[in-house]
Amino acid sequence: PNAVTREYCHAQLDGHHVFEPKTFVTTVFVNMVAGPIDMNNGMFDLRQGHTTRVDESQPVPSTLVSEAARTLIAFSGVTILPDIPEYYRKYPALLNFLSAQKMPWKESRTLAGEIGEYIVMMRETEDAYLVGAATNESGRTIDLPLSFLEKGKYTVEVIEDGDDAHYLTNRESLKVTTRQLTNNDKLALKLAPGGGACLVIKKTPSMRVGEQAAFPLVSPSWKIGRE
Repeated sequence: PNAVTREYCHAQLDGHHVFEPKTFVTTVFVNMVAGPIDMNNGMFDLRQGHTTRVDESQPVPSTLVSEAARTLIAFSGVTILPDIPEYYRKYPALLNFLSAQKMPWKESRTLAGEIGEYIVMMRETEDAYLVGAATNESGRTIDLPLSFLEKGKYTVEVIEDGDDAHYLTNRESLKVTTRQLTNNDKLALKLAPGGGACLVIKKTPSMRVGEQAAFPLVSPSWKIGRE
């Protein structure tokens, strides 16, 4: 694996003590200058601790949405998903975001960010634009222009931290909304402390007169809270 991916930093599987939110949003600006990095992002069992680990007995300092976003933000030749399948199946929207990451990327672009504060990364596949955002210990709202899209109408699935989410006390809370937008629009992404956001953006198929959409262009929001 080290022929295509490198560990220029502590990975989450063996270095929780250095993997605070502010460390991640520093590392991706600094370490990736040297090339791909392997961080083992994407932990979905965030409450693991003394019952499952002997080397690092504390819960993962992140939220579910941030963990998924980090898999996109950190570039690696091979994306490693470190948890068991059952945990990914519990969160179908996030699993869809992970499944949509089809390399090689057509384009990668850092849309916004500040070292040690937050980052917003876009990666384009053959059939979608994917966006991942992550913040440090401070919650924030990011106004994201969609000017990186080509002209046309797009269906955007937005996965955000829940209103009560927090990387220390409520890691599993999330909400999902779907809307139709163009490249003239902006999205307000609300990130919880230590949290993130994930976007799957696909071009809306054009319909002939009399045809009906195979899926709703706008769906109600839903959320998953703490179990």
